[in-house]
Amino acid sequence: MAIQKVSKVWEVPVLTLLELTIPRTAPSEWNRFYLSANIALCPLALLYSCKSFIPLDHKVVFLLPHSHFPLWSVVLFASTSLALVHYIVEREPPEREQLPVVLVAFVMSVFWISTVAGELLNCLAAIGTILDLPPAFLGLTVLAWGNSIGDLVADVAVAKAGQPAMAMAGCFACPMFNMLVGLGSALVSQTLNVYPSAYELQFHVSIVVAFVFLLFSLMGSLLVLTWSRFRVPRFWGFCLVGLYVVFMGVSLVIAKFSR
Repeated sequence: MAIQKVSKVWEVPVLTLLELTIPRTAPSEWNRFYLSANIALCPLALLYSCKSFIPLDHKVVFLLPHSHFPLWSVVLFASTSLALVHYIVEREPPEREQLPVVLVAFVMSVFWISTVAGELLNCLAAIGTILDLPPAFLGLTVLAWGNSIGDLVADVAVAKAGQPAMAMAGCFACPMFNMLVGLGSALVSQTLNVYPSAYELQFHVSIVVAFVFLLFSLMGSLLVLTWSRFRVPRFWGFCLVGLYVVFMGVSLVIAKFSR
């Protein structure tokens, strides 16, 4: 009971912050105050997410000549003005979902996911420093489990619901999306930050081992599924689980002797 009360206390500020920055898309959940707060705060949050490209305190000329204001103050002034106008003018909820509101809700959801992921990476780096563990090993274990547990639960639920083909496609599509879009966008962003200098990748041996095991599992799955006429035999599932156990053992040994 006490744990539930503490959980409720922690949930209130988090849910309030999400309400203020993520607009509700359903007309039945329309709230004039929260939507006006969304208009005021969402541009500032998006500006914060782009701080690696544009500094928040970048000086700009606004309204008065020869006056230089920080960029964040100009954005906050403009968004707050629009929010006040919306709060005064709009008094009735929309009849149906509006596409701009849906897009803003999606973008802000991605913003919060990215922000939480960044803080998680900072926590992992701190744990690695305290325990003297390489960052690559933490990424292969804690971060990988955190990213994959949701996919595991969703794929199992879809398979039990009678859609094994969809679950199988999700098992391969999710890592492919992370590899191509996630890694690709991160590399593009980092190369833009250091341009015109070259961005040098620092590969740890654990990453090389992970690529080897990943390639082996993909090639093995391709051969086994082709040989079994695209039916997944039970023994291959045990083989994949065993392969992951071996991979974790090898990663632990490498992390222990590569300090």
